[in-house]
Amino acid sequence: MIQKTIRVHPSVDVLDARLREGMAKLTPVSFVSCADIAECRDGEAVISLSGDDEVIGKLPAGNLRCFHLAGAVSREDTGLGGSSIEFAQSERLDRRLRGRALVHQPIPGYSGLRAEPGDEILARCGGNPVWVARPRPASSLDVVSVPLPKLATGDILFDYFHRSRFFQVLPLLHFLREVTAGTGWDYPPLRACLMLDDPNLHWPSYGFLRYEKLLNEAKSRGFHVAFATVPLDAWVSHPAAVRLFRRHPEQFSLLAHGNDHSKHELSRSRTEKDYLRLAAQSLRRIDRLEKNTGLHVSRVMAPPHGACTDESLAALLAAGFEGVCAATNLLRKGNRRLHHACFGLKLAEIAAGSAPVIPRFKLDSSCEDAIVISAFLNKPIIPVGHHHTAVDGLDLLSHTAEVVNSLGDVQWQSPEKILRSNFRTFRENTTLWIEPYSCRIQLIVPPGITHVGLYVLENNGDSYSDFTFLVRQGSQSRNGQKMSSVPQPVMPGDHLEFVSVDLGRVNYREVAHPQFSLSVRALPRRLFCELRDRFMPLIPRDMIPKAWTSG
Repeated sequence: MIQKTIRVHPSVDVLDARLREGMAKLTPVSFVSCADIAECRDGEAVISLSGDDEVIGKLPAGNLRCFHLAGAVSREDTGLGGSSIEFAQSERLDRRLRGRALVHQPIPGYSGLRAEPGDEILARCGGNPVWVARPRPASSLDVVSVPLPKLATGDILFDYFHRSRFFQVLPLLHFLREVTAGTGWDYPPLRACLMLDDPNLHWPSYGFLRYEKLLNEAKSRGFHVAFATVPLDAWVSHPAAVRLFRRHPEQFSLLAHGNDHSKHELSRSRTEKDYLRLAAQSLRRIDRLEKNTGLHVSRVMAPPHGACTDESLAALLAAGFEGVCAATNLLRKGNRRLHHACFGLKLAEIAAGSAPVIPRFKLDSSCEDAIVISAFLNKPIIPVGHHHTAVDGLDLLSHTAEVVNSLGDVQWQSPEKILRSNFRTFRENTTLWIEPYSCRIQLIVPPGITHVGLYVLENNGDSYSDFTFLVRQGSQSRNGQKMSSVPQPVMPGDHLEFVSVDLGRVNYREVAHPQFSLSVRALPRRLFCELRDRFMPLIPRDMIPKAWTSG
């Protein structure tokens, strides 16, 4: 991989150390100090952080790319005007940003910048330009008025790059991607699904959801719905509901939502052994559902109430779950060891050696911000709701799908397929290097490739466990070959599968049942919740307790 050196004026120390580390992991760059900006040479890239606008005039002529932080006036009583960042319809911008107006938290003390003749305004806030492209002979200059963040103790870069706070970092990452285009990693295409927690197959409807109506909407609008169903509910299935799911796997899929759906089920203080018992029982219940219905359930876990711990993640992996889908902020609270430089900014978080956690976020009327930022970071796009998300019909789900589809070519998939395509690649001559962000990945060898290798250095917070390597060539296969840092020979068209040795290392069918399984509280509580959900459409809207729809 070609790493580009980025000069920082007046000194690399002006750039926050954790910001510097994060940018170096997200793009193939390294940073060096540049005391005299006039010494920069043709073909180089420089970040100007002095705040002195006269520095721009000292840039030498030629193909020199520059990111300049303008000397905006700081005032304690003001903030960045307006409630949203408005991106222009500019070819200079990443396609996923063009024409978007994204809600943003106030950034105190900074004003917009003054555009000059010839400037192309890339973003505004409150009508004021905050990011412009300024032409130069043979190149252009990015001028931004919003300061780069200075991370306080306990902060991580994710605190400045999420659905409602992103603009202090986004222009810099955009610039670094531009100057390293064609030299770094290739990411998977945009992938998405809408996820709904709690529905089951007891009836062809659940609460405000009518499955056939939702299916027709998914077909016409072009989206996929993943139903996170509670394994405890696997005791009965309605034939009509089963038929809808069986006949339409492109629109509907299933995944696990806990085991009993008890409070803090995957985030309370338990040993890994206790969590293993819970995970094993969940899988046995899923087996029974599959046997009785002929359906497939993704071996992906959506933790009840979104929270999980390191111990539960390790147990889920050992039992055979290929991944977890959880909110990034909740994952952060329960897994302090994952707080590395790029936490929340990569394709997935990796825990317990190779247990992937792909992010999801709340499906609501304001989730366009989260959709666009997820897409910009190449992350899976997974808005999650409940049956009451459809309290006013399917318009919210359809609108959310339209926003996702407006990003370009999006592959709507089950969570299982998302996880199995969750890797990035880098081509070095005829060798394809693969960096996995899952414990099981699958790919077809592209033309011109003779070898593949795994690139696992410094991937997220934990070190990776070993992977085995499976090659399918027509009817022939090579099984169980352990991967090393040495690339393995392959042929174009080969179907490859990489599987972590830790995935399913325990036979869940032989694991003991959890203590207090189906206790006096678990089953009655779940039955009450289901009855509450199913009868909710019969209750006048203004009489529905807010607690019932706060999930």
